[in-house]
Amino acid sequence: MDISEKRVKFGAFEGTLEEASCPADGKNAGADLVFRCRDGIGYYRCRDCNLMFASPRFTEESLMNIYETEAFADLRMFEDWSYEKWKEGRDRAYVTQRQKLELIRRYLPEGARLLDVGAGMGLFLLEARKEGFKCEGLEPSAMLSKVASEVLGVPVSTVEVEDFNPPYKFDGIVIWDVLEHLYDPVGVLKRCAELLEPGGYVFAQVPNHRGLSNSTKTMLCRMGIKRSGFKHFWFPWHVYSFDRGSLGALARAASLEPVLFESWSHLLKEGRSGPFSRTVIDVVKKLCISDYIVCVARKTG
Repeated sequence: MDISEKRVKFGAFEGTLEEASCPADGKNAGADLVFRCRDGIGYYRCRDCNLMFASPRFTEESLMNIYETEAFADLRMFEDWSYEKWKEGRDRAYVTQRQKLELIRRYLPEGARLLDVGAGMGLFLLEARKEGFKCEGLEPSAMLSKVASEVLGVPVSTVEVEDFNPPYKFDGIVIWDVLEHLYDPVGVLKRCAELLEPGGYVFAQVPNHRGLSNSTKTMLCRMGIKRSGFKHFWFPWHVYSFDRGSLGALARAASLEPVLFESWSHLLKEGRSGPFSRTVIDVVKKLCISDYIVCVARKTG
């Protein structure tokens, strides 16, 4: 039986595999094999838009089941959680939410209406609401949305964006560390565009396969030096990795025009300061060479 027809396990996760192609350019687009693991999973790069994707990958149902598995997210930090302790600790999660708010303020005023797609446990929503934004979230994982509603007390609906039909539009949509997980990222971005006011913005972050660390690990895998497989891709829950070109192609397919690409170093996300840190942060941001890339795209239609 072909691997794409089997039910298989990857660590704590089990699912059915299927063949995949570039979501931006379709099944007829050519793709080059970058690396194939011993488990049969191949990692391809689209010749048209340069998107990297895994094939075979989990079916849509199998992908969704991952996010109801306790092995996916460590929720222990919320057992004795308080906003005051979280803010005082200034961990990476807290600093990143603050950086996201600074990014949004470059384009939207205080009081703007925001939607967080893939809100997870609701940490961004909590901080954004404290800063005066009107915001709510969507999270298809009942396990994660329960934490958002019951522990953090923020409005998160357990629904996919394709099934979300509010009586109003949004000034901005945040879709952070989400597109790489999705069965149909183009369809989700199109729905996001439909939910935006004219001239509204999408704020996204995705893995960057051209990042220095990611590209180095890819090279070492292909040379046979790194023998741990293609683990930096984070399969099975990550099924795509992007660069500026491929992320721009996905955005334009959804009638969104990119207005900013930048990359946030670990120094920025950890809130480090100092002359050397600021120099590194600025260089990484401008050249987009960290392992994640940030994009702001404006609704054109």
